[in-house]
Amino acid sequence: MSPIHLLQLVIFSVCIYSFSVFTYLVFYYDLILSVFFNEMQSEYDFIIVGSGTAGSLIAQRIAQETNYTFIVLEAGSRGHPFHDIPAFGPLLHQSVFDWNYETLPQENACFAMEKSKCKLTQGKIFGGSSKLNNMVHVRGNTSHYVEWFYGKYTKNYIEEQFDYINSNIFHLNSIQYESDLSEAVLNASKELNFNLLNKKFDIGFNKSLLTQHNGKRWTTSYNLETSKHVLTNVLVEKLLFKGSTCIGVQIHSANKVKLFAKKGVIVSAGTFNSAKILQLSGIGPRTLLNSLDIPVKKELPVGKNLQDHIGTGLDLVLFNNSQSVGMFDIMNLWNVFQYFFYGKGPLTTPGCEVIGFVSTKNETTPDLQFMVLPVGISTDRGSYLRKALRIKDSVWENYFSKIFDKYSATFLTLLLHPKSKGEVRIQSIDPNIPPLINPKYLSHKDDIRTIAQGVLITRKLIETESLKAMGAHINNLPFPGCENFEMFSDLYLECYIKHLTLTSYHPVGTCTMGLPDSNKSVVDTSFRVIGIDNVYIVDGSVLPTLPSGNINAVIAMMANIFFENNIIKLYNTNSNKSCDKIILREIVQKICVKN
Repeated sequence: MSPIHLLQLVIFSVCIYSFSVFTYLVFYYDLILSVFFNEMQSEYDFIIVGSGTAGSLIAQRIAQETNYTFIVLEAGSRGHPFHDIPAFGPLLHQSVFDWNYETLPQENACFAMEKSKCKLTQGKIFGGSSKLNNMVHVRGNTSHYVEWFYGKYTKNYIEEQFDYINSNIFHLNSIQYESDLSEAVLNASKELNFNLLNKKFDIGFNKSLLTQHNGKRWTTSYNLETSKHVLTNVLVEKLLFKGSTCIGVQIHSANKVKLFAKKGVIVSAGTFNSAKILQLSGIGPRTLLNSLDIPVKKELPVGKNLQDHIGTGLDLVLFNNSQSVGMFDIMNLWNVFQYFFYGKGPLTTPGCEVIGFVSTKNETTPDLQFMVLPVGISTDRGSYLRKALRIKDSVWENYFSKIFDKYSATFLTLLLHPKSKGEVRIQSIDPNIPPLINPKYLSHKDDIRTIAQGVLITRKLIETESLKAMGAHINNLPFPGCENFEMFSDLYLECYIKHLTLTSYHPVGTCTMGLPDSNKSVVDTSFRVIGIDNVYIVDGSVLPTLPSGNINAVIAMMANIFFENNIIKLYNTNSNKSCDKIILREIVQKICVKN
């Protein structure tokens, strides 16, 4: 490492360490406050487990449109406004605000990572994973969403739900700050005859639409009155039952505190943790529950059908000049002033500036997504990003550290509809012990072939006049472990993808929605756990298949459908009954007065 690169490493490391210390202080401050000031009633109408996109959206609408009592239980802590600075998002990965989950060693993937384990970042913070993501808002191609509900809702109805959340729930903004790469990629896609991406999200490229407000990260949790409706640092141990009816939850504490729900428990803890809570409660595969001596409340395929958007392409594209927001841009006082006073400048960067959707089969629906980031992990000289991904030392030294004299970008090629499916299962009755997660990445050969075609499309993009004019070129260093194959041959690409396997942290499917008589279903099309009354699962875990793109908007859409067709209908029905009783009482009183 040259002296200048070493100096950069030292500066970056000091800045990142300072931010980490600040993050720890924020975490423990909220933890101490929650010990003394978390006030809870013994009973509510609804208990919501998890404050992510779905849980917060449902809670917001309950608070605004009903007089039901409810509480949101969040296992993580509250963050700080500094954590909402978009450029700082990656620094929360592998922090105290992350569950710090990882896969089991993979047989066909993640070979470039320590012990062949891929990291699985998930938000353990008020706001959930939407506090750690790239803020990219993708409606996705809605053509297959109708199938999730088996025709219960029309395509028009589902699109109306998206329109509602876009207008009434989310704050959406175009990208505020971008590199020159954004426009060049769009021009390059036009050279390859791709159109601008439209509202249907079929085939094409466009700049990212973001969940931001005045340049700041925005999540559905901002709509909640936290002091009244949210308890943080509360880990739900299991659900409580009376017969086949869920009556509340037990909180993991020395006193085994129990909270009761009169009308229902809504589990929105995320794809990994919702499955974990159900299994700890005796809902899941009989063999697994018996092995841990957990009484079986209901045998269901909880934890099965795990799917994720995975791909490759980290630091695959190189430039002679910087295209990205660097650490020195972030520390620039003028840029700091721009952010805090005008909501503009480099600190608003989402990382992902351009998204694209492509079909390798010449169909109208995509099977690949491209996420273009004008930065690679070599940019910080190994001070943080490589550690967050757990890149092996040998891989770092023989590949990434060799491009320090260049400027890297990432054209992340993601498989939208993998055929490989995995599972999540608890390994102990202790809720503090993480579940075992085996996504079985790339266990189906077709997944490798599709991603490989995506890498070749990236190569074609780089060879366009628009990107060559910027000095873009492919990183032609052979990836460690794949040196014996001809560069970009089928065998090389298979090796490359198996080694540098990247997830976009979009897990779904472990509590699959379906018909009640299906042996693959955990919840029905009303989100109710099959065979159990008064418990609902509403988060990414219920999605039977992956959407064609980032999942945050789709989860919000599903949560809105749940509220419209469960809670508000129940509320309106009960309100009408109350009105009928009042009218009847008034009539009786008038008759009695007359007589």
